[in-house]
Amino acid sequence: MASNSGRLSRFLGATGGQLRLAALAVATVTAVASATAAAAPPDVALIESISGNSRGLQIMDYVQAGQIIHLEPHETIVLSYKASCVRETITGGTVTIGIDRSLVQSGQVRRFDTPCETGKTVLTGALSDIAGRTFRGGPVH
Repeated sequence: MASNSGRLSRFLGATGGQLRLAALAVATVTAVASATAAAAPPDVALIESISGNSRGLQIMDYVQAGQIIHLEPHETIVLSYKASCVRETITGGTVTIGIDRSLVQSGQVRRFDTPCETGKTVLTGALSDIAGRTFRGGPVH
């Protein structure tokens, strides 16, 4: 035990010991944060509307691939998928969120293709003249 505590005190007491300990702590926090972010499934669809008991879901929430939503026969949810530009209106059943569309069991689904070009936004020079303005020091009313 004495030899271990001696090694620890030499590690911490040596020049830069505290710096090494701080660097180790930062590396650990970074590794944990990276692993957590990598493990989270991606947001694939937006909830445009939801009726009935939402079970924690709200309008403008994103849903992730693999998420399961249970709807009562009279409940309806409208989803817009980011990757495929598909808009779904689902009434009742069990909804399993996919990457570009849902799998619906014991319910009804209507799908519509919406015009969009995901990932193809191009900014032109014509847009560069548009900017915001900041007003400072003016009269306060």
